[in-house]
Amino acid sequence: MHDILVDGIAPATVSPRDRGLAYGDGVFRTLRCQEGRLLAWPRHYRKLQADCAVLGLDCPSEARWLADIAQLAPTTAAIKLTVTRGVGARGYACDPAAPVTRLVQAGPLPDYSAVQRQGARVRLCDWLLGSQPGLAGVKHLNRLDQVMARREWQDPTIFDGLMRNGRDELVEGVISNVFLLRGDCLLTHPLTDCGVAGVLRELVLEVAAAQGLQVLLQAFDLTALTHADALLLSNSLAGVLPVAQCGSMSWHDFRIAERLNLAISRIAFEESLPCSPA
Repeated sequence: MHDILVDGIAPATVSPRDRGLAYGDGVFRTLRCQEGRLLAWPRHYRKLQADCAVLGLDCPSEARWLADIAQLAPTTAAIKLTVTRGVGARGYACDPAAPVTRLVQAGPLPDYSAVQRQGARVRLCDWLLGSQPGLAGVKHLNRLDQVMARREWQDPTIFDGLMRNGRDELVEGVISNVFLLRGDCLLTHPLTDCGVAGVLRELVLEVAAAQGLQVLLQAFDLTALTHADALLLSNSLAGVLPVAQCGSMSWHDFRIAERLNLAISRIAFEESLPCSPA
């Protein structure tokens, strides 16, 4: 059984002249397939469409993506959808008529149950996020900031690293969005000049507001962590994770993460589609 398709074809091959490989010229999204269903599929597809629009890419149709995923026939898997600007000549100039390349990958879904129960250990990264307002929120293929930040630790007990921008604001994790709970206020960075607007971030904001929390898109620095009642991470594969420790700081109340996860899981299943036709 193949686990990667390129333009619906396996075995998968990508041209060395593909602009995604050469320049990081493309976007991607990752989602969870569970019990044979693509969780929160409409949200993931809308995000992919929006990211493609920012880069001026033609996003493949929903039907084409679903047909590709059905070929892989996953039951429980991590699904990655990638769109590049396709094959091009040498140089940065692109051919607007060139067809995009689409890739679908299905891989093992990690088990996050232990970190959901015990809380995540995180660290502060030295590497700073670059500023580019035009790409803020987009999950583009140029992930060098994340790669360089992830090189800073090898300790397998550290789940993620917290990343700041040049103003020393806490923006996101290497693989997650970050939320700070203070009283009945839930804060997260507005992502005005960097960062990825994840699907789980969107769901956390919706569900938290529905549960009576005051949701604020507001920048905050590291000193805010010392006054936080809880620190949360969100990731499309892992869900909402409570942070247990960051350096000398620790948190022990994981109830908000549990409540958000329960509600978000219900919504994600309600909005799911089968991975393959019946």
